[in-house]
Amino acid sequence: MRQKNTKTDEQISIIVTLMAASRTEIKEFVTKVINQIGGTLEEDEELVPEYGIDGTGILYCCEYGTRAFVKIARGQKAWVIDNEKDDLDRILIYTQCGKIVKINHEEVIYTECD
Repeated sequence: MRQKNTKTDEQISIIVTLMAASRTEIKEFVTKVINQIGGTLEEDEELVPEYGIDGTGILYCCEYGTRAFVKIARGQKAWVIDNEKDDLDRILIYTQCGKIVKINHEEVIYTECD
């Protein structure tokens, strides 16, 4: 016999808001990173710290905002959008290949600003 889902609206909203950076915040962050890479950052603006995805080969990560998994190459640069971990210890990052994914925090290495 199948049990009925008995979660309240409050519990559901808490689950949905985990790692829920708004689209405008993400867009502003990505624009800042692109400007930093392109060298068009304003003088008084602080640099976004760079990270690297540990290892070699490929990794499949959950794409933000969808239920799809995407292939990500290890060893590339990444920028952390949200340091807050979800229930699976994943953080939200923007990768050098242009994808916004959730990745285990242990897979990311701090490299400062190269």
